[in-house]
Amino acid sequence: MNTFRNVLGGLLLAAVLWFSSCAQPPVQLPELPLDRVTPYFSEAAEVQTIDTSFYHIKNADGEQIGTLLFSMPYAEAVKGYNGNTPLVIALDTENRIMQVVVLPNHETPRFAERVAAAGLYDSWNGLTVEEAVEKQVDAVSGATYTSNGVKNTLVVRLQAYQRQLQKDYNVKPSFWQRVFGKFMK
Repeated sequence: MNTFRNVLGGLLLAAVLWFSSCAQPPVQLPELPLDRVTPYFSEAAEVQTIDTSFYHIKNADGEQIGTLLFSMPYAEAVKGYNGNTPLVIALDTENRIMQVVVLPNHETPRFAERVAAAGLYDSWNGLTVEEAVEKQVDAVSGATYTSNGVKNTLVVRLQAYQRQLQKDYNVKPSFWQRVFGKFMK
């Protein structure tokens, strides 16, 4: 019986160590100067970093007026034609996308211009985070790699944001969390 417990305990410990090694370490966001926020929120008076994951933007009365999400480093693995296509995603207080803006990148300028001219960045405006993750957006002809890079970057970042919100609001734990939680008591 003790041998069985030792083997089971060893397997459980190995599984916990393996699963914990798969988790990404938390991202440490730098302070965000107010002048970097006002292009998205003209009424911004304060920037608050939330749990190293995103920024809440507040007005002069201290009321939240929106949220800013930066895609990097969350979407570092996502590549366009010439590498990453970093984005800023501005959300209103109802978590609807107000604006998606591409940051400086190494994409070929003519491909990046095609993506912008096709209105790809506006495709998600007005959608909730959930709707934007689910939305099927067509790639821009002649700039497929770049537009797919943008789409995938947006989805990866929004999914990370959703996970953070679920953690904050104590959403029902996953199957593995329930299984390991029982053994850890």
